[in-house]
Amino acid sequence: MGGTASRSAPMTCDDLPVLWYSKLVRSRRVLNVGKVFFDGLVCNVEILPMCFDKDGLTNVLIVSVGVTLDRHLRSFAGTHVSLEILDATGQHTVFHKDSDQEEDRFYRLTMYVRRCELEASSCVCASDTLTIRCTLEKKQQATKRPHLLGILFKPNAVQELPQVAMDGSHTLTVGSFSELCAALRAEGDGIYSRHFAIGGGSRWYLKFCPKYHGRSFLCLGRGRMAKGEMPMTVEFSFDLKGVVNHQSQKMTHTFDRDNDDFFYDLEQIRRTSPMQDDRVVVRCCLTVVMPEETPFAVPMRSSESVLTPLLSAMHG
Repeated sequence: MGGTASRSAPMTCDDLPVLWYSKLVRSRRVLNVGKVFFDGLVCNVEILPMCFDKDGLTNVLIVSVGVTLDRHLRSFAGTHVSLEILDATGQHTVFHKDSDQEEDRFYRLTMYVRRCELEASSCVCASDTLTIRCTLEKKQQATKRPHLLGILFKPNAVQELPQVAMDGSHTLTVGSFSELCAALRAEGDGIYSRHFAIGGGSRWYLKFCPKYHGRSFLCLGRGRMAKGEMPMTVEFSFDLKGVVNHQSQKMTHTFDRDNDDFFYDLEQIRRTSPMQDDRVVVRCCLTVVMPEETPFAVPMRSSESVLTPLLSAMHG
């Protein structure tokens, strides 16, 4: 008797193309991207352009997936829902939003994306197409049953988990710093890297913002953190080359669901000469360290001490 394997309902993961992106950003209507069928329900994926500028271009795109409400609406307790916007290759995640529903019914998941950041992060391909990925999966928690005989006969023990470290790096390249600054009009707008995996499959991303109230900043973020997922401590550093040459000291930060990104301030980066390199190459080196468990003793009575009173009573 041990832990039973968790059982999952069928999962659906659909990549939905958004055609005629250049028309979408000038439209003031909701675009119905497509339908996703899951566990007997129909879900609609939509995009709503909002906040138009003086040229008639939207500043914000609201991407959402929602259940088609009818009298057969079923509970989505335990359902994991995610929305992703992929890069121009249609292979890598750039923007994402996740929702783990444990008790309440799922009706709608919404993700807000700024148009300038979407375009700067190379999410629109040459054919004027954007790709949205919608994933829904209903999971049941694994149940564990104790080993009764093991509890009775297990001797005193010390349990210790080894310390595990995982290393990696990722590079975000800005081809033209000048063009990026011209495209990102609002303070705090930036360019995002695709998501990359380091540390036992954990997902990470970089963001570079060239201007924010007289400063520039870099951001290291952790993505796709499920409820109950353990915090992760990371030692990392940034190395910039091109318009600016800068190498940071090593820093340490613990990432969890409530604290899933780290911002690193820089002096505002400016291109001072036409002869200066117009690129920005950001390299982030990470070491993910799982905290070392403190050894602890499990006090157990020996088989003799457990059975002695029973044997004594039997032989009275």
